[in-house]
Amino acid sequence: MRAPVVALPLIGLGLCLAACGPSVDPAAKADIDGRVAALQAGGVAFPAPTVFEPMPMAVGQWSQYKFVDDKGQPSFLTHKVVGQDADAFWLEVTSERYTGRTEQKMLVAFGNRMDPSQIQIRAITSKDAKGRVNEVPPAMISLLQSSYQGIVSSMVIRWQGLPQESATVPAGHFDGCFRTRTEAQWGPWKSTADSWSHPAVPLTGAVRSQGVDRQFTMELIAFGLSGAVDDF
Repeated sequence: MRAPVVALPLIGLGLCLAACGPSVDPAAKADIDGRVAALQAGGVAFPAPTVFEPMPMAVGQWSQYKFVDDKGQPSFLTHKVVGQDADAFWLEVTSERYTGRTEQKMLVAFGNRMDPSQIQIRAITSKDAKGRVNEVPPAMISLLQSSYQGIVSSMVIRWQGLPQESATVPAGHFDGCFRTRTEAQWGPWKSTADSWSHPAVPLTGAVRSQGVDRQFTMELIAFGLSGAVDDF
């Protein structure tokens, strides 16, 4: 079976920005290092799934991950659903790295969540580490569809027929995760990863990922079905 292309913002965005971003912010580094040191393997157990479909998307859902790049630098990435407009959802992706905090907000209509070609990006706004907000003009959205579709393609789920394997991360122990080898992509950056997913986790379902051709790891540290707050 050909490995699916999964453009994880958790992986692609994190590595690309870590490689190309500004210098280290001492306060941000101290905060991240302290939070990493406090993490422990979770004791909550989640049973093996009985379905092959993702949890329906709903306002308030969120998931947070610890990401460690090929230089050993940790960061945190958070996905949130902060609103809904007709058939589209407002998604926020927050990246907290040694260089500071950046955010991206998109209005996305998914259509069938098993078909990445149906994804429509309808609005894009970003916030840099200095708090400056940039909104992509509506006339430019259509030109950027293919690039930004990659950011949310991790929310296109196809688990049917995949092998199952348990995984333990700070968020808990997940029995029967669906395991697959994926190709993560962000612009020209690509990498192969082994990934474990579970339908108890909202949005992407991702529990853990580990690089194959690049050294990186990603682990779920917390998630919720409600309570996500719009930071823009």
